[in-house]
Amino acid sequence: MSLSLAGAAISVLGVPRTASALPGPVSKVTSSFFDVSIDQATGGVYQLSNPQDGLGTNYVMNPDIHGAFNINDSRWVGDMVFNVKKGAATVGTPIVTSLSDDIRKVTSVTGGVQVAYEGTAAHANGIRNFSLFQTYTLAGTGGDKLVWTIRLKNTSTERLEFQDLGFALLMNAWWNGGDQKGIYEQNVGRHSFVGKDGSYIYWQRPNGTGPFLMMVPNSGTSLEFKNKARYGEGPFAEADPSWEGVVEYFIHSKNICVERAAKTAKYLPATSLVLDPGAEKTYSFTFRWAANYADMRNVLYDAGVVDAISLPGMVISQDTKATLAVRAQGGIQQVTGESGKNITVTSKGTRNGYTLYDLTFPVLGVNYVTVTYGGGKQSVLQYHSIKPVEELVATHATFLATKQQAKTTRGYNGAYLQWDMSRNKLITWDDYPGGGWKEWMAGGSDDLGLAPAVFLSEKNIATPSQSEVTSLDYYIEKFLLGYLQSKTSNGVRTYQVYRWYDGQDGTPKDQGVWRAYNYVHIANTYLNMYKIAKRYTQITTRLGANEYLLMAFKTLEAMYTKIPQPTPIGDAAHDLGLMGELLYPDIIARLKDEGLTAEAQLLEGFVQGKRDKIFAQEYPFASEMSIDTTGFEACYTLAKMYGNTALADKVTRASLAARGMQPLWYFYGSDNRHMGESWWNLGYETQLGAWQQQDYLFSYASTNGAEFDEMMRSTYGAYVAGWANINAGQISGDAANIGAASWQFQSEKGTSNYGHIANLDGWWAWSGEADLGFWGGLKTAAVNVVEDRVVGLYAYGGDVVLQNNAYVVTPKDGVRQRLALYNKGKFALEVDRAKYARAQVSTDLRDIQITVQSVVTGSYTPEFTLRNLPAGNYQVSVNGGTPRSVASDGKLVVVKLTQSLTGNGHVVRLLAA
Repeated sequence: MSLSLAGAAISVLGVPRTASALPGPVSKVTSSFFDVSIDQATGGVYQLSNPQDGLGTNYVMNPDIHGAFNINDSRWVGDMVFNVKKGAATVGTPIVTSLSDDIRKVTSVTGGVQVAYEGTAAHANGIRNFSLFQTYTLAGTGGDKLVWTIRLKNTSTERLEFQDLGFALLMNAWWNGGDQKGIYEQNVGRHSFVGKDGSYIYWQRPNGTGPFLMMVPNSGTSLEFKNKARYGEGPFAEADPSWEGVVEYFIHSKNICVERAAKTAKYLPATSLVLDPGAEKTYSFTFRWAANYADMRNVLYDAGVVDAISLPGMVISQDTKATLAVRAQGGIQQVTGESGKNITVTSKGTRNGYTLYDLTFPVLGVNYVTVTYGGGKQSVLQYHSIKPVEELVATHATFLATKQQAKTTRGYNGAYLQWDMSRNKLITWDDYPGGGWKEWMAGGSDDLGLAPAVFLSEKNIATPSQSEVTSLDYYIEKFLLGYLQSKTSNGVRTYQVYRWYDGQDGTPKDQGVWRAYNYVHIANTYLNMYKIAKRYTQITTRLGANEYLLMAFKTLEAMYTKIPQPTPIGDAAHDLGLMGELLYPDIIARLKDEGLTAEAQLLEGFVQGKRDKIFAQEYPFASEMSIDTTGFEACYTLAKMYGNTALADKVTRASLAARGMQPLWYFYGSDNRHMGESWWNLGYETQLGAWQQQDYLFSYASTNGAEFDEMMRSTYGAYVAGWANINAGQISGDAANIGAASWQFQSEKGTSNYGHIANLDGWWAWSGEADLGFWGGLKTAAVNVVEDRVVGLYAYGGDVVLQNNAYVVTPKDGVRQRLALYNKGKFALEVDRAKYARAQVSTDLRDIQITVQSVVTGSYTPEFTLRNLPAGNYQVSVNGGTPRSVASDGKLVVVKLTQSLTGNGHVVRLLAA
């Protein structure tokens, strides 16, 4: 017996189809926009493609693609699941179309194909007491719309309650990890928004090239629940790393939401449909192609669904507000906040066809906002409120240094280990709660153990703290040099990296040094320590700046030259994009600056060899997983270093395709991988991937491009979304956990997919790899001022006003060291050795005033890097004092103050001569 997703034990689930029901002749629905085939034997949609698509991608699964899914109780696109309660019955009966072969008829009708179920199926879980008519017809201009209509009729003599009414969406998303070209060109990824009448779903190839397939409900149809087959739940269950598990969407979900409460999240109220004898009900959806992201909004609007734009995203810090722009046919009636959350909704008028609102969220955590439109329809958006980003960064850094560092006589002394919010304590080798792979979970290495130091050291470049730097030095001395990198040859440290602590002190039992991913994290930590030592004389470090720099180089040298082959992950150092490899241009430049020319040249040689291998691949994004986003950052870095614009474009398209645009805080900007939407939401690539997207926007994208606004929305939405993983009380209210982090959010909720990790209402209780994302967040942090086509003048990560022909910016991005005016030729400012509290930039860019704030005790000498400042001479002054002259070539100018400052509030001014 196997658990059917219809909600009952059905014994035939998993039995192969009988010969009479094997796929055979098909009925076609075709136009110049759609090529659709309906299998006459099963009633399933076996082909859904666009004849104009040069890649010929079939968006739906069929037996030719994955024969194991061709079973009696199938879940092809078009298969439907019901739970029906008849008359005075106290429980419903699961009903599925797949077990109704004997009463199914597939016929051609005017303009399309009909799949009809009339009569009583022989199988107890086949259709009975009602008839079902599904039609697939073309509509629109030249057949550019495919309409799927579902008509139900009660044919019994008693009232029927359809407690559940859902359908499977078995799309072409079985990832074959050995075929990256097939994955990126023939598979499709799903992005869904379940939000009542405003729901929609879209699919796109992982390579991000259009068209995108959109599915929107027509008037009178809505979605309220999503269900998925999890591990071990029958033949459609999740199969890591190839298959997310079949997903079903429900128009009504009164029964299924209760039965699946331990496995699947319920975000919206459940409903049912009651039909009296002879009564009918019709639902329908429209499929349509969108050329790109901007066109998707037009498709939504044309379909009568709310088009919602929220800046800076769906995760909103409490020192800022959300700007919500909505439009819908029939108009916007009102926008209301969730009861009891004290959400403020302030109307800001209309602009370019959208109605604008400002929203604030004083209550931490999830906040629902309902848009009422089109005569009473509703679209339910989900926001998430967080503390100010700067506060979160500081709190988490303190937490790492004071609570997540092991102090022990064992070999993991000094390591940064995972924190468990379900037990309010550190996860150590000697106090391990059980489950999972102990070496990975408590070994102080890999992304889990090495990323905290990368984040903490990056934070201290911007905001130094002696206690945190001392903690980092302790980690380097005791755990890195004392254990993970303790291997020597002829008495000389090799800088090879053992895999992890595995219970043996001194050196691990596992002497393998093959995991290339670890080397880059350690090199980034050393490079950051070099920067800290170089910048701040007030901060004491155990080693000199150049010692850290050389350790970074030697670690990378060991990665490229001292990993014996073969390894379980191949020659990853040379063949795979590794997280953190954005450091190459920086470390090579630093080596040259310090006169370490030979080392710089050697490292450049290694990187060029990797470049050649990466550039030779059509889709160089492979990793340990079947489909992954971890290689994007490295591929983009190499593309930019060596002038491969085509690859930079390709990375960006793929990165955008991995992220949702739906108005749900856990999907908007969130990185998806092979697990799809169901889990691994807000994982570390959410923010780390935002780094390369933002760099692309600055380095390559035209601000006049049709997709620029959408790219910026996705990028900054991702940046701010990742900070929701830091607990300020919204994940755990226990004081001991304030400042801790959650590995990721699991939007399907239920038990964690890593079953040994407690689940706190969707949040994984263990900190996991979260700090790698926070490091990416710090690298991304900036105020980006744009002229958004819908909203107008807007500052992502801050406030901006235009007054007296000048932009006045107040930064709230969390770091306060970078500012870019994309609306003014991409003029950019970066502050080093200080922060800025206010920036005033004249509209002609000839007068820049920066109010600085100290980050150290005592004196400091800020530096300013300005890009795209108009060419000419400028007078630099502090607090109106004696100026000195600097020249801009129109591209880059670095201004180093010649006087030291103390305290805050000094105004540094650059005024065109």
